[in-house]
Amino acid sequence: MAEAEIRIMISAGEESGDLHGAALIREAARRGLAVSFFGLGGDRMMEAGCRLLAHARETAVMGIAEVLGQARRLLALRRRIAEAAVAERPDALVLIDSPDFNFRLARRASEAGIPVVYYICPQIWAWRQGRIRFLARHTRRRLLILPFEEEFYRSRGVTADFVGHPLLDEIVPLPRAEARAALGLPDGPLLALLPGSRRGVFARLAPVMLEAAAVLAGARPGLRVCVALAPTLPPELAERHLSAAPGILRGRLDSVTGRSQTVLNAASAALIASGTSAAEAAVLGTPAVVCYRTSPASYLVAKLLVKTGFISIPNLVLGRAILPELVQGGATPGNISAAAAPFLDGGPELEAAESGLREVTRALGGPGASARALDIVLREAGAGAR
Repeated sequence: MAEAEIRIMISAGEESGDLHGAALIREAARRGLAVSFFGLGGDRMMEAGCRLLAHARETAVMGIAEVLGQARRLLALRRRIAEAAVAERPDALVLIDSPDFNFRLARRASEAGIPVVYYICPQIWAWRQGRIRFLARHTRRRLLILPFEEEFYRSRGVTADFVGHPLLDEIVPLPRAEARAALGLPDGPLLALLPGSRRGVFARLAPVMLEAAAVLAGARPGLRVCVALAPTLPPELAERHLSAAPGILRGRLDSVTGRSQTVLNAASAALIASGTSAAEAAVLGTPAVVCYRTSPASYLVAKLLVKTGFISIPNLVLGRAILPELVQGGATPGNISAAAAPFLDGGPELEAAESGLREVTRALGGPGASARALDIVLREAGAGAR
């Protein structure tokens, strides 16, 4: 008798979620399991074998004001995904981050009796900590990727599992010269720009990052600049900003879509939007300046609610400033270029950053996060780990 197929639904509404969801799917395939996946994701999940109900680019919105502006469209999409979950009744639903989108999906699925596993739980330790009660009620398991998160849950009487960071499975660092060759770039100093995967963040950060890169390039004739573009960005948005880059970058500016890790690996230093890219930089050992800009309304609310002193994973993990962070009005071309210059020129700042990033990588746990997460998902699906 043929083995019954396990059906897993995944909801991953951002580029990083697409990356980690694809790793789960590949892990199941590597084991030869009879598991099928469907849901919300991006190109990586689709390439790994997931049947997409909607593409992650449809949810690529961040910030309170930005979400409100897209509320009707996002609500319709979430309703469609929730109805698909109830209609198709997967053996388990895996939610990856994106709480603004996934929380109502979690409620709908749990009320329908579908086991819900939240993989990469939202950063409730940073703000809106009361959401832990929602997670305890509407999810069967809560899987964490940062080492300090487990104690936060435990101290509030909620169980959660630290599985390690999936980037340690997903990233295989190359020598910088090899990474540059893989991108078709000449060897030599390279500055990476990662302005974010969401439209609003990209539109705010790309111009200031390009101006900062121009300042750095003006003082370093051999420096090249490569912009890593997320697949979720509309091509016309990226082209509009790249075509407006300062003239000094002409002939020295490249762009690559969907290969942010390779760009980071190739770079001598990077300017990155706050988010998963900071963890990628840590694993790859690339010193970076972390930048963040949002709408004035979103920033005001965040200032009132956020309870942490840092915004980037490396600094949060170690509890000290490993990478410079420049936020909102502080993220100016002058400030960004001044913070990045020591990483390009060498010296004690570069050595301290590289040492700190190695320490962060050790703290994130060893390889195997995707395998541990899949084991838990399969158990909740009633299949058991095979």
